[in-house]
Parts: sequence; structure tokens; C-alpha cells
Amino acid sequence: MRVLLSGYYGFGNVGDEAVLDAIVNGFRRHDQALQITVLSASPQMTAHFYNVKAVGRYSWFNILIEMLKADVFVSGGGTLFQDSSSNRSFWYYISQVLLAKILFKKVMVFAQGFGPLTGRINRQIAALALKRVNVITVRDNESKKKMAEIGVKPDKIRVTADPTFLLSNPSTLEGRKVLALEGVATNKPLLGVSVRSLPKRQGVELPFYRALAEMLDSFVEKNGHQVVFLLLHCPEDMRETSKVINFMSHKSNVVFKICSPQEMLSVISQCDFLIGMRLHSLIFAVKSIVPAFGLSYDPKVKSFMDSVGSSCLSVDEVLDPTRLEKTVEAQFAIREASKKLLEKVLIDLREKAEENFTVFFRSFK
Repeated sequence: MRVLLSGYYGFGNVGDEAVLDAIVNGFRRHDQALQITVLSASPQMTAHFYNVKAVGRYSWFNILIEMLKADVFVSGGGTLFQDSSSNRSFWYYISQVLLAKILFKKVMVFAQGFGPLTGRINRQIAALALKRVNVITVRDNESKKKMAEIGVKPDKIRVTADPTFLLSNPSTLEGRKVLALEGVATNKPLLGVSVRSLPKRQGVELPFYRALAEMLDSFVEKNGHQVVFLLLHCPEDMRETSKVINFMSHKSNVVFKICSPQEMLSVISQCDFLIGMRLHSLIFAVKSIVPAFGLSYDPKVKSFMDSVGSSCLSVDEVLDPTRLEKTVEAQFAIREASKKLLEKVLIDLREKAEENFTVFFRSFK
């Protein structure tokens, strides 16, 4: 069976590369003969790292040829059907689904988040395409609810979990090596921090990063941690990281290395606590049983943190420095209880992540 896989692959985003790694490994664990082709921004890199056929994602001629060859088109994971980043991104991914159905191909939406979709036309096109998809798995209940709101039948949508929960846990040595190369002192407990750009809103950006910096300074003074900034999309995340550092009084470190998913997982496993905007920084923390606090720039962050029983604040709530500091300290104070909860939650998340593959092979083999 030939599978064509589309997602945000080949851009060096650690979270999306981890998703691709988990999907390819999951497919091969069930069927080593499966022929996988990936649409990628860096086809040579993707082919090298994942031992798959990879073609450029920017050529619709390539996409048409590979779509004609495929038995099943798989869209996902990640959050591809949303227009908060751009309409162009939404149309790119939804057009692939429509093309697949025009060519009478089987289609699976695989372990995706869904939305936000604010444009009326975008919602109508999403409904038109997703109603015709053969099978859908989403990684949270909120995504299922939003799909149902545009008219996709709820019984067609299975709530699973992000496939990265199935990645093997790397050696802690990898993370220690990365931290040592970056000159991070290991004589103090580490506070991992992941920041990224905010949705465009006038007058919010600098107050947000200033409040975050003040909270981190206060956290260091109270708890004696070493702050380590983690760039899950390097170098893009450095711009926002620099803004936070510029507002901070205390010295911090940055892991500049472009890490593989396994290296970033290992680095995060060395942290005592993590504060994250990037969804996969939080997923990696949960996977490593590291208590975490979410900064919700997008509904998917809150949905995930709610699902694992951990706290987060929205962008507007972070703008209140007193509330931010109190909420983070409250989550940190219960970190031992959080670890016990995460150990139980992780078992369920792994089982749900495996369901993505069970659904795929039950539907298409």
C-alpha cells in the first residue's frame, strides 16, 4: 500500500519533526512493506532522516503525481486546518484533501488539532472537504467539538492523542551533552522555558514578554533555578526569546543547537519544571514526567493542559504579572503530586496515540 503524507514537515520545527518521526515509525511497526512518501519543504533532509521517499511540497505538479500513485492520502498530524496563521496555509492543506477526493483516493485526517477557523468561506470549505474524508482522528475533545459545529458527523471523528507519545524515551546522556555544550550549569535545578511569536494584536507583545521576564526573575529568586530557553523552532523562536531575556535581570542560558526530537526530549527530561508556549515543549514535558505550566497563545495549548490536569493562562491573563506569578508558583508547589498524576495520564495518552494506527489499518488494509 502506498501512503502520501502531508504536514508541516521539513521546516526544522522540532514538534512537527517529532510528529513525522512518530507517524513513520508507527506505520512501519504495523507494516514494514508500507511505501511512504512525504511532502516536505526539505525533501533531501526528510528522506535522509526518516528513510522515506520525500518530494517538494511547493510543486502542485509533484503533489498531483504522488497523489495519483497513492492508495491513501494522510493529512496530519499537527493543526493544519486553521486560519489564525494565514488563509494561505489553510487553503494549501484543505486543497490537498479536496484534490484527493476528486481523484477518488481514500483520505485520513490523522491525529490533528482543528481550528480556529474564523472565515465563513473557510468554514464552509472545511466542512465540504472533511465530510468526504474516510476517517478522522483528532488529538483533543475541543477539536472534535469544533468539527461537529461545522457539520462533520461526530461518529466519524475519533479522539486519540498526539502520536509523539509513542516515541521512545532517549538516553538522558544526549540531553546532558547538549546542555554541557551550551555551557548550562547543572549545579542548580533547571527551569525550561519555550516561547514563540504571539498572534498579531496591537500593543500586547511587549507587555506579555515583560510580564513573563518579571515572573522568571521572581521564580529564580524564590526557588534558585537556572533558566534555560529552548528553541523548538530554531532560529525563529530566538526573536521572542531575546525579548524576554532583555527584560530579565537574572542570567539565563539558551540552547541554540538545532536539536533532533530525541535530543530535545532528552534536554527537557533534565528540567525540574517547564513553562511553555510551544505545544510540543509541553507534550515532551508530560512525556518525560516533568511538571509544566502552559502559556496559551492558541486554544490547542489550553485543551492539552486541561487534558493532563495542569495549569495554563491565556495571553490576556499573562498580562497581569501578579496573577501570572501566583499561578505559576501554585503549579510549582504541587509538582510532586503532578508527577504522580502525569505517570497515570501518560499511560492513557500512549494508548490513545496508538489508536491512530489501529484506526488507519482497520480502515484501509
